Amino acid sequence: MSKADYIIKDNINKILQFGKSDEGVNVRPKWEDGSPAYTLKVFGVLNEYDLEEEFPIGTLRPTAWKSGLKEDLWIYQDQSNDVNLLEKKYGVKYWDSWKNERGNLGLAYGRQMQYEHKYKEGYFNQIDRLIWDLKNDPYSRRMITNLYNHQDLHDMTLYPCAFLTMWDFDGERLNMTLVQRSSDYLVAGNINVTQYALLQHMIAQSVGMRVGKLHHYINNLHLYTRHIEQAKEITNREPLPAPLLIIDDAIKNFYDFKPEHFNLEGYERHSQIKLDVAI
Repeated sequence: MSKADYIIKDNINKILQFGKSDEGVNVRPKWEDGSPAYTLKVFGVLNEYDLEEEFPIGTLRPTAWKSGLKEDLWIYQDQSNDVNLLEKKYGVKYWDSWKNERGNLGLAYGRQMQYEHKYKEGYFNQIDRLIWDLKNDPYSRRMITNLYNHQDLHDMTLYPCAFLTMWDFDGERLNMTLVQRSSDYLVAGNINVTQYALLQHMIAQSVGMRVGKLHHYINNLHLYTRHIEQAKEITNREPLPAPLLIIDDAIKNFYDFKPEHFNLEGYERHSQIKLDVAI
């Protein structure tokens, strides 16, 4: 059975049992009707997945893993903040709520990947530097990508949620830590895991390494109070077998990956649960 499902159940139960409420506080998120979107939250959760054992996707409800993959390509390969490009090129439309009058996210997300930074070896953007380090200095303890740039927060329509990756080669496998400041767990918790697992697979294949462990740290893990009954329903479902991730092994350059190079074989899942999304 999918190990990701047991992590999902455990995290939901932690929130339901130990979560702290922010009801009555002047919270930023609102529902479509304008009412405040209150949460139950727990602080500081670390989840561990071994990507060689299985692909970490939940089966308790469908996970839109292909949309997560397309976001990966949009942010880290296209290095774009253009929501209209994401819709036109990949058909992903749920970022509309955060785009500005120019149709983009300001200086957020992929825009941070565009910057070239000066190193002793020359100028690199963050992805190119990561790949360079893995090929030339794989035991470095300085392999990091970061979307959270305080200097540019004033012109970001949405502060990045999953924002930091740290990479480690242990002599056999490529490991990664993902740091996330905040997770609306029932809406997007598992899609964040799958999309960064896919990024880890792509980077590893690009540099000729095996994938290893994915550590996912979430600082504020929460459920919106309107989602509590749906969360309880999720925990009552039985996990199904984990699917097998198939990637075209002919692709050796990170920038050559396309959605059609990925497939999940045998992805069984329970029915979808409808959720309102706070903005």
